[in-house]
Amino acid sequence: MHFPVKLFPFLILMTYAVIALAVPLTLITSPSESLVYVDNVLVGQSGNEGLLKIDVQPGSKIEIKDIGYFPTTFVNSTTHPSTVMITLKPISYLSIASLPNGSKALIDGEEVLLPATVVVAAGKHFLKIFKRGYVPQEGIVVAKAFGVLKRKFILQKAGKINVRTSPNHAYLEIDGNFVGMTPISTNLSSGIHLLTVEATSFSKLSTSLSVSENSTPLSLYFKLKKLARITIDSSPEGAIITMASTTFTAPATLTVETGVYTYSASQIYSYSTTGKLDITGDGKYVVMLKPKIGLVVFTSNPMGAAVNLNGKFVGQTQTSLQIPYGTYSVKMVGTGGRIWFGKFLLNQGIKTVYADMINSGMVLIDANPLKGTMVHIGQVWTSVPATLNAVVGIYKVEVFNSNYPRLSRYIQIKSGQVSKYFFSLEPMAKFFVITKPLNAEIFLDKKPIGRSPLFDISVTAGDHVLSVLWNDGNIERHIMFEKNKVYTLDFTDPNNVKVMFMSFPDPLKLIVDGKDEGYTPLSLSLSRKKHLYETYDVMGTKIATGEFDTTYFSSKTYFFLNGR
Repeated sequence: MHFPVKLFPFLILMTYAVIALAVPLTLITSPSESLVYVDNVLVGQSGNEGLLKIDVQPGSKIEIKDIGYFPTTFVNSTTHPSTVMITLKPISYLSIASLPNGSKALIDGEEVLLPATVVVAAGKHFLKIFKRGYVPQEGIVVAKAFGVLKRKFILQKAGKINVRTSPNHAYLEIDGNFVGMTPISTNLSSGIHLLTVEATSFSKLSTSLSVSENSTPLSLYFKLKKLARITIDSSPEGAIITMASTTFTAPATLTVETGVYTYSASQIYSYSTTGKLDITGDGKYVVMLKPKIGLVVFTSNPMGAAVNLNGKFVGQTQTSLQIPYGTYSVKMVGTGGRIWFGKFLLNQGIKTVYADMINSGMVLIDANPLKGTMVHIGQVWTSVPATLNAVVGIYKVEVFNSNYPRLSRYIQIKSGQVSKYFFSLEPMAKFFVITKPLNAEIFLDKKPIGRSPLFDISVTAGDHVLSVLWNDGNIERHIMFEKNKVYTLDFTDPNNVKVMFMSFPDPLKLIVDGKDEGYTPLSLSLSRKKHLYETYDVMGTKIATGEFDTTYFSSKTYFFLNGR
């Protein structure tokens, strides 16, 4: 076979590379004169002093054997010269039998069918004898060099259990392992076992079970408690309740077993209480507390105004009531249709509510859209629709919504009257601006809004003027933005790019898009797009071809060509 001349350096290099992967390894074996295998290939025998030097690659399997000794295998993990001492253990024999027939043994993790005689290394070994339906036996045996160790095991029948549940078809786990669905019968080895029974929509039940050898069959019955998904509320609302070892603020949703529970409850405006709840199934349960009672006095200017408390007529000013602690809404209507409304908190002592319908008035503020809209008037922030009392006068109102531009208006509050105001926020659109080249200055309706690229810009629906300004050019567009739409706007500088072509070390002849443009250094005015070029030296030899894209070039730029 003939190889091309050019391949010889490569073959030599690969040969050295393979040799370089192997590293020197010195083996010292006991006993001496042991056979050494590398990746199942015999590579040598240790000498009278047990010494053998070999070259071996990392990751190779090395096995040492000798007559009358148990072989040893290891994987070479060294990447540098090293020495490994190997001591082989004399062989021994384990002869194992068992009753009943068909038992199996695990010898240091290796499974064999009994009866069996196996070759092992002298020393300690872990045994486990087992068969389904019998109690396994395990332990450690010591095998002597060149000897035969005989062992016979008699397995005892495991304890049998029968498990029934209410409801049927519950999951049964024993010692953390799934066994099956109830009703079920199974055998357990002697000892203590953890049984867990679980069913959907029922509580989990766990218990310990002690099984002895040759125990009579056990019948076990588990009645699981049904789980209920409940909501616990309070009257008055907001009580802090402790029940089923859990503390929560009402209303709260819990999952508990059905049954009778003792609870304790407290609420800031009520007396603490205790009681029992009979949880029979899913549903809502209410804890009742006795509210604390306070005195409130209603008065007005002028007197004789009708008083409505939480929407219910309760009398005329001046009047007083004993009512539970809490927060209330009150509305007073006086002569001539004068009106006043407000809120008050009754939590202790005597509360006086005074309505001045001569020097104050009421304002109702609404807006479109309702969702997410806030109004700011004086020192008050509130969502719409808003109903407010204020001293007679003129106020500035600001309306906010994150999806709309801010709106500012002035309103007038008149003495004892209800003034209604409605504000409609203008719909919005959003747009993105990409320019070629980037970093162009962007103007919206003649006002600068930033440099490209711009993302997620909000604008009111309607006709707007968008201007894009580069160093050497500009574009202006009228755009009709529609509400709730998103626009992606892409602009390219209409002016050509002035490109200065340079080369080193020699002048080059340049052809762009098939047109002979002359020799470098050379200045050309090119449109913004992809261009093809060819370069030739002064002797007319083609040097290179290529492509360049002027789309994102600045208005004046340099392009360097390789002259070699």
